[in-house]
Amino acid sequence: MAGQAMDWRDCAEIDTAMVDALVAAVGPDTFAALKVQFAEDFQSLSATHLQARRDGDAAAARAAAHGLRGAALNVGLTRLGQLAGALERGEHGDEGELPVVLAASVSRLMAAGEV
Repeated sequence: MAGQAMDWRDCAEIDTAMVDALVAAVGPDTFAALKVQFAEDFQSLSATHLQARRDGDAAAARAAAHGLRGAALNVGLTRLGQLAGALERGEHGDEGELPVVLAASVSRLMAAGEV
């Protein structure tokens, strides 16, 4: 349906075509360095989101989820990006899944692009 976001559970964990395109664009060595930085950014944004939720700061939680969504989707982490999008929209029922999805996504990213 147009205008509706896909349920994050139905998404592939990683878009390998996007990862391959990134590796081709920046080279394997640069991609290896970038994915370490992205993993750190994902951890920070996730922690910021969860802390903001605990603090009752909806705007900060939404901003962190927005940043996490964009960063994840930019490197092909589809499932993490879609979950973050749901959190950004205020759909917090699956918020407890964020640490698990984050860990799995970071693991897949770190293994991606290896020659």
